[in-house]
Amino acid sequence: MKERRKIDLFGAMTMLVISMVAFYLKNKLGVEMTGLSLQSFVYIGIGLFILGLIYTIMETKMQLPYFYGKCQSGGSNANSFVVMGIGAGFIGSSIASEVVITLVLIAVAIAIRMFMDKRYKEKNEIE
Repeated sequence: MKERRKIDLFGAMTMLVISMVAFYLKNKLGVEMTGLSLQSFVYIGIGLFILGLIYTIMETKMQLPYFYGKCQSGGSNANSFVVMGIGAGFIGSSIASEVVITLVLIAVAIAIRMFMDKRYKEKNEIE
């Protein structure tokens, strides 16, 4: 269980850093290069965050370490925290809102992981 908390902490730090990088790139390059509006990036970000939540549920269920070699859909090898971080980075409109949104989404992700850990631990004890 202690190993799972290390993964969650490292994942939270990863998600924070990735979200700040994604936010910066979205504002500096994304709108100009893609021609998408900021509102479009918000929808893409929400979608990516939800996809990351699905990945985190699968990673927790399979008890995968932070770095694992399973290739996910589309050929990516990024874990759920990276996907959620990119999604979070696309949602904010200012640096202040980005930090708050990212911290809230980190709390949501960690809460889901802790709930899933507890659920699968109880399920394994019953069997």
